[in-house]
Amino acid sequence: MNVSGPRSRRDNVPSDPSGRGFPMSLLRRVRDPAEDRDREGDAARASAVSRGFVGLTALTTLAAAGSLAAFAATAGWHVDAPARFWLLALFVLAGELLPIPVPRRHGLDKVAVSTAFAFAALLCTGVLPACVVYAVASAIADLSARTAPIKVLFNASQYVLSLVGAGAVLMLAGASPPVALHAGVVIAILLAALACFVINHVLAGAGAALLARVPVLPYLVDDVAFHAMTAGCLLALAPGVVASSDASLALIPIAFVPVLAIYFGGRQAGINAHRAFHDLLTDLPNRYLLNERVTAALDAAEHAQSGVAMIIVDLDDFKSINDTLGHQSGDRILELIAPRLAQALGSRGHLARLGGDEFAAVVEGIRDETDALGCAEQLLQALQQPCELDSLVLHVGASAGVACYPQHGRTVDVLLRHADVALYCAKAERSMCAMYAHEHDEHSIDRLALAAQLRRGIEEGELVVHYQLKVPLNESGTCAVEALVRWNHPQLGCIGPDAFIPLAEQTGLIKGVTEHVLEAALRQSDAWRGGGLEIDVSVNVSTRTLLDHDLPQTIHALLDRFAVPPESLQLEITESRFVADLGRARTVLYELRAMGVTIAIDDFGTGFSSLSQLQQLPVDEIKIDRSFVMRMETDHDDAVLVRSIIELGRNLGLHVTAEGVETAGVHRTLRELGCDFAQGFHISRPVPADECHRLLVAMPLRSHSKPARVVPLRTPRGVHGSHGGARGAA
Repeated sequence: MNVSGPRSRRDNVPSDPSGRGFPMSLLRRVRDPAEDRDREGDAARASAVSRGFVGLTALTTLAAAGSLAAFAATAGWHVDAPARFWLLALFVLAGELLPIPVPRRHGLDKVAVSTAFAFAALLCTGVLPACVVYAVASAIADLSARTAPIKVLFNASQYVLSLVGAGAVLMLAGASPPVALHAGVVIAILLAALACFVINHVLAGAGAALLARVPVLPYLVDDVAFHAMTAGCLLALAPGVVASSDASLALIPIAFVPVLAIYFGGRQAGINAHRAFHDLLTDLPNRYLLNERVTAALDAAEHAQSGVAMIIVDLDDFKSINDTLGHQSGDRILELIAPRLAQALGSRGHLARLGGDEFAAVVEGIRDETDALGCAEQLLQALQQPCELDSLVLHVGASAGVACYPQHGRTVDVLLRHADVALYCAKAERSMCAMYAHEHDEHSIDRLALAAQLRRGIEEGELVVHYQLKVPLNESGTCAVEALVRWNHPQLGCIGPDAFIPLAEQTGLIKGVTEHVLEAALRQSDAWRGGGLEIDVSVNVSTRTLLDHDLPQTIHALLDRFAVPPESLQLEITESRFVADLGRARTVLYELRAMGVTIAIDDFGTGFSSLSQLQQLPVDEIKIDRSFVMRMETDHDDAVLVRSIIELGRNLGLHVTAEGVETAGVHRTLRELGCDFAQGFHISRPVPADECHRLLVAMPLRSHSKPARVVPLRTPRGVHGSHGGARGAA
């Protein structure tokens, strides 16, 4: 066997859990598409080999050269049957170039049959010709695979020493090559074969261990039975090849035919083994191979006292793509995303597909949690560029959860579970990524309990609706309210929407939540109108609900039931979570708009809406995200952005509402900038319907302020502070 060093992190075969890789040409590395990427770094890896391997290569090369010189001086080059010699040489080369794949528990080994024909050449022609043939064939095979030069030299040298050792044993046993086969030389041939195996196994194993920087002796002992069995079978073929060649040279190719049949069978077995450990769609490792690789990474980290990060990446609202464009389009998106994530991860870790829209990455050599979060953010940044799918340009976002070894777990299952908990927290907080914390476990347990109780809560009327005022900033506007759902849990008290709306979306209960809020809001609107308050009410609609073809009929039935004019209802769509299927969403929105229902884009400025999208959608209003409004007094850039959005809305003929108004100064500036409505804690927090009614009665429905005029911004340039405060609308 020869060496290739430790297996690449990106080989498309299961890795050795020892982290050492597989020796080669009794065991040759699998060639697969990932190899082409691996070879790009061969030059760099060649310069990074350990000093121990360089020293071993130097000693092996000197010993091989000295041995060849000694045999050349004593025995010389004598080939009695040149045709047989060159025919054997041809099959030595063929055996090196066509190794037999052997699927095994930790990977796909490659057994090269060149050993049988090289040993046969030794028995037929002598040590020197056999060594030259074996060394040249090894070098040709390694160079064709673009192996690093130092490894090419080492492989050729250790092959020479293996045959030299076998030849020396034959001489000591009184059966100097060429050997005439008879019963008396059987023991000598067996001893020579043993010497060939031992020298090859020790040298190649030591070289691979030094490359992998692992202890040599455990490496040699590990799996020695398999190496001995394969080497014994191959070396046992050699006398048969010699006997066949003595009878007729035509029998030598015939002796190679069974080997060729085994090669094709092994190749198919290798393909099947690859499929068993890889995702058929993306060709990434699947969960089974991920477990193998994470186990190996944890073992290596424990030995090296280093860290490992487990990162789970989940695509945001991927179900909408499958539901609207079809699963085939969803599969194509996954095929586009997988190489981006793999390229972002690089050679530092392993990427796998867990299933559906979830990917997992294990990153070795983590310094601390900050380093792990940086790796997660790097993966997410790889998804910032839009995906082009036929004529569609889709922005596919994602969230990530991170757990680190050893502080967050010491086993694969624990790290995966904790990374999944962190992922849920990231989605619940609407942040890009989150690090696992111990208190999150309690949160995840609460989440499971909430999932079991949410359906019951909807059925038993535990969802309540609070209302937040939206006041006009000019003479033409009237007061309105936004309906915000809360869960009045019997044990946990009042739960905000961020704690259960993502859960409702994941479990398919969001439709029931939306219908409950619409019904409650329209019932309250009817009650207010009966008391003389003609108040417009807005309701947040999930992007998944927006893709429901039944939504217009549901809203139409509720409007008729409560006799509320359609123009008194507004639906808010969150821009940062806008749907992938713009066409289907547009159809639903136009149907709603035709009924008279108005449409608003919520959290404007945080998502990916373009002017062309705004023009394609029947939008009546844009709501500036509170994060910009809250910092208007301290951040010039945010103030400029708010003014630009107001001017954009005016130019497009849209109403503009500013969320997050928490001070009188911001309220006054927005009026001067020509903003239409204001909403935030400075005006009112979300309150129950009866308290909201008192607020509405206490204030005039129409503003009596002067007409808006646009004035220059007075916020100081260069000041970039941030103003705290909670969001007015959840």
